[in-house]
Amino acid sequence: MTVYKISRKLVYGMIFLFVSSLFFSYSFLVKDTSGGASAICAVVTVFLLYNLVSMLVSRFSVEDGELRLKNLMGDKSIRLSDLEEIGIVNLRWRVILILSDPNKFVFISSLYGNFEDFLNMLKDSVPESVKPSLDKITPKTVRNKKMFLVALMAAGSLFFIGSGLYNLLYR
Repeated sequence: MTVYKISRKLVYGMIFLFVSSLFFSYSFLVKDTSGGASAICAVVTVFLLYNLVSMLVSRFSVEDGELRLKNLMGDKSIRLSDLEEIGIVNLRWRVILILSDPNKFVFISSLYGNFEDFLNMLKDSVPESVKPSLDKITPKTVRNKKMFLVALMAAGSLFFIGSGLYNLLYR
């Protein structure tokens, strides 16, 4: 059985982003600004905490031709030999596979570590009729999207830290 979890690099990036948002929120609390700013900081921090917990909980495994997905919304499983369609959604920072059989579907994101290995295993396990869909995804595309997300997290963290320092030093 192979278990796939969200890439450690992305989890560490989210932890750093969450901690830097806490620092940013703290800088607003110390300087006693309006309640609106504190409310916005609270919403952003809760959103980032939700994403962090979601990243830590999300995982899927493949065993005996069955894919089992576990996330905050519940558990799903699907037999790879029963797949009728594979949809691909290209977003700016990730690729989402929509694997569907006649009754169910699951979403698998490229944020998981060893996603390329999963794609290779999937190509060997699915029916011939759905294999051409997988040819649209290249390892280079997956790598570039992950690097874009890491850069986005780094930019967000630098923004939170820089703005927090500005609030503490000059307000």
